[in-house]
Amino acid sequence: MTEQERIQSYFKKPLKRADRELDWSETQLSMKICEYLRDYHPTIPFQVDMSGEKLSKIAAQRSAKARAGEYKQPDLTLYVKKGKFGTLMLELKKLSTHPLRKDGKLKAGEHLELQAKSIKWLRSYGQCADFAVGYEDTINKINKYLTDGDFEYLLE
Repeated sequence: MTEQERIQSYFKKPLKRADRELDWSETQLSMKICEYLRDYHPTIPFQVDMSGEKLSKIAAQRSAKARAGEYKQPDLTLYVKKGKFGTLMLELKKLSTHPLRKDGKLKAGEHLELQAKSIKWLRSYGQCADFAVGYEDTINKINKYLTDGDFEYLLE
């Protein structure tokens, strides 16, 4: 089965009850995305950053700040060159923590501002990077990237 056929087969199958869009935690969302990538794109190398999984929110932020300095590594990286991009890098967000306000501007918060700064920095170095909110948005961005090499950005 070709990569294109594999992608199309995903959209033809109804979602299993356990995979329907829920407000999963970022850890649960990451695990679901890993399952999807292993099932539908087994040849694509990827990495998921789950460094803060066992830490409290504050401890995870401190740990990330100590490791990354001015920039933050996005949660999901697909090591696939498509068109002008070297990799796909997505900062995963659960449904209830959408990074943008209704007017389209970034919500306030030091952590979100650091993530947005990192996304823009990665783009300046030829990476396809953005926020992905929830399971369906993440899957759609992965598939759009793999077929077209680009997608409509959430963060401008």
